[in-house]
Parts: sequence; structure tokens; C-alpha cells
Amino acid sequence: MSADVEMRQVQVQDLELRQEGDGRTFTGYAAVFNSDSEPLPFIEQIRPGAFERTLSARNQIKMFVNHEDTMVLASTRAGTLRLSEDRRGLKVAADLPETTYARDLAVLMQRGDVDSMSFGFHVPRGGDEWSDDGQRRYLTEIALREVSVVTGFPAYEETSATVRKATLLAQRTQTDADALVDALTALESGQTLSDDQAELLVGVVERQRINTEQEADTGLVDVLRDKLKLLSDDI
Repeated sequence: MSADVEMRQVQVQDLELRQEGDGRTFTGYAAVFNSDSEPLPFIEQIRPGAFERTLSARNQIKMFVNHEDTMVLASTRAGTLRLSEDRRGLKVAADLPETTYARDLAVLMQRGDVDSMSFGFHVPRGGDEWSDDGQRRYLTEIALREVSVVTGFPAYEETSATVRKATLLAQRTQTDADALVDALTALESGQTLSDDQAELLVGVVERQRINTEQEADTGLVDVLRDKLKLLSDDI
């Protein structure tokens, strides 16, 4: 998947699996309109109608498990995936295949262990609007690439959310963005930080502390500060 593709996840809690004929029909929502996202670090909302153009284009869209393109569940071209907008959001209906991973997924959904969907997309030029303070983003047009049923937590190191956070933080603190992504990935996954990574994160927190005397966005730095307390004896 290309680097410009963004991903968003929504916990819908009402994924439905019905037995129809010889197969299984899945329904759920991959996106919900006018609902605040988690901090990215900005807050994002999807406006009604944002998917209208991409759906009318009838491009090939596939449904995966966890964004894995080797685990296909359905596709629009085959008619096994049906996407539409309603008042709530982007509605997904799919006929699940008789594959091992699809049967395993069906069991997890029936048990209630799986309750999240996600979608991959990019924003065409002019497809978003920002608040004056840059803290809120409104998506008015979305070019949809794929939808996925998500069985676990987002893989933060692979999503654009973490890349955005790291890039923004690196710019604000004059830090190497790639090194910061590596350090954040190690921190989030529970790996042992190298001395250089620990020193880099401590320095980022200190420089951002100075910057935030004039800026309001401190969410990611607060998390880092709390986690770095655990490393203070080793630095």
C-alpha cells in the first residue's frame, strides 16, 4: 500500500453476520459521520457525502482482514462487496468466502470478540478543511482504497497517525523524524530502548515543554513524559 494512504479505525459494536442460503452475509460500518476521532494529534471528522464521488466512480475496492491484501474477504468487482452511504456513515455489506480465515473471522464476530472496522484512503486536493487553529480537520471528500475488519489494536507503527505525530513533533523540536519514529515504535511495543533512543525522547520532551508555553497541543508529549519516568534511572 502506497505511503500516501491513510487509515482510520472505528469501533462500531454492531457488526452483524447473517446466515443466508449457503453463505454468510456481513454488515457493518467502516466510517461514521460527524464523529470525533481520537487525537491524531488533531481531531478529525468525516462529513456526510465524503464518499459519494469515490463510490460513484465504481473503482475496484476490496475488503481485507487487518489490511492484509493476502486475506481478501470480498470485492466490489465480483459483486461480493457492496458499499453505500447512509445517514450514519459508510455502510459495508459483504458475502464472506468459504476460506479458513473467513470462517475463523465469522466465529470471532459471532462471539463478539471482533467489533472494529477500518478503511484505507487518501484525500484528493481540496478534500479537507481545517479550523483556523489547525486543531480540527474536516474530511469532505475521501478517495477510498479498501475496507478491513480489524481483529486487534491498530498497528501504530504502520499507521499514518503515528507518522503524523512523529513528523509534527520532529518539526517542532528540530529532531530527526526517522529516528523519532524508530524510538516511538520501540517505546510503544515495549522494546528496550537504546541509550541514543532514550536520550532522544528525553530531549524531545524537554524541547516540546519549552515550545508548549506558546502552544496548546501537549497530548503526545504528556504520554511520553509519563513513560520516560520509567527510564530515568538508566539515563
